[in-house]
Amino acid sequence: MSGDKYLTLGQGEKHYFSLPEGWDEVRRDRGVEETATVPTGRMARDAVARPAGGVSLAEIVPKAKRVAVIVDDATRPTPVAQILEVLLPYLVENGCSRDRITLVIALGTHARLDKEVLEARLGLEVASGYTVVQHNAWQDDLVPVVVPGEERPVRINPAVAAADVRIGISSILPHPMAGYGGGPKILMPGVCDFEFIKSHHMRLTIDPLSRAGLAEGNPFQEACMRIARAIGLDFSLDCVYDREGQLVRIIGGSLEGAFAEAVDACFRILGERFEEKVDVTITSTYPHTHGIQFSKGLTAPDVITAHTGAILAVAPLTTPMPADFLEELAGIREKSCNKPMPYIRDIMSKGMTFVTGKTVEFNMAMYALLCRPPIRTILVSPGISERDARMMGLEHAASLDEGLRTLEKQYRKARVAVFPSGGLLIPITSWGGEVENRPCGGGET
Repeated sequence: MSGDKYLTLGQGEKHYFSLPEGWDEVRRDRGVEETATVPTGRMARDAVARPAGGVSLAEIVPKAKRVAVIVDDATRPTPVAQILEVLLPYLVENGCSRDRITLVIALGTHARLDKEVLEARLGLEVASGYTVVQHNAWQDDLVPVVVPGEERPVRINPAVAAADVRIGISSILPHPMAGYGGGPKILMPGVCDFEFIKSHHMRLTIDPLSRAGLAEGNPFQEACMRIARAIGLDFSLDCVYDREGQLVRIIGGSLEGAFAEAVDACFRILGERFEEKVDVTITSTYPHTHGIQFSKGLTAPDVITAHTGAILAVAPLTTPMPADFLEELAGIREKSCNKPMPYIRDIMSKGMTFVTGKTVEFNMAMYALLCRPPIRTILVSPGISERDARMMGLEHAASLDEGLRTLEKQYRKARVAVFPSGGLLIPITSWGGEVENRPCGGGET
């Protein structure tokens, strides 16, 4: 299908289409255009050698007996292997031998990576030549750390606790509850215990200020930062992307300094200002392509689409939905007498999961689907059947073209927003008396 509009389906993969006659794309103030001017390796070298905030790895690494390099998992687009190709030799050149370095996969409550995925994430030579630990939020030997303001200690991965120097590598992306992912989240929830993560996520997700694009004043994000400070992250490498999902910058520095700079860049690049809601939003859920993570790609469309409108979403999944996700979802509807929102929010307010025996990620994805605004949503995805879509409260179309034809029958004229990568958008709005999104430090687009 050809046309002048497109959706992103993967790295370098676009699907072009045209809007139906009578549909007009709304004009909106978009973030600044920024593209990468140097290769990833060069960006990583510059971030390591010339960090922000006066933190120098060359000064702190030689004194360390143990270094933990903490990286995110395959649900994030972070070019971990390429960054490690630069970082690890730098550590060795500056007096830290290979046997003193441990790589920690910050899984939070995500599933363990299999051998093939792990090797792709780290690079084959690194995966086989360094000590690699995959965090397990349920393991017995997690180490307690006292966090000011928290009722009980957080328990963290022993390899992280034992390190003299901790280095985080992550992606700063819009996040439905934390405002922005990455940065402090590489430690919390990345290397923390299940019970602490559960209590934090359940209680703070339902706060109205826990939302995408808001960092300052966001209780979810501020708690993550407070916990990360208590654990300690000596150096952070934060990746920033454009609206196509292409890496445009790697920012190195202290936990707070690098994160603040990366959030400001993310806000300026990905922020789009809307003056009013639209009738139809056409979006891809990219870069959230891992099973239930696709629901994150509906966050921005939910904000800017009128309740009388519709969303047409393409979900280019690379991993399948969990086999029992839909069964559990149906069970929650039954337990709540088909009123899931008050039922779920009551349980979450107590710091508890509403689907017991499942991960926090599992519960959060279900919350995102069951507690969405009542906006008609048509899903196009080769990994989700019509039956499965309907069980999630969504309609289904076999193709984007079919979805457009379906909506054209209802909307002869429509104000339309097109999000090529719905997971890479920060909607800036001021309607309904809401607090307008702001990054750390209150920057503007």
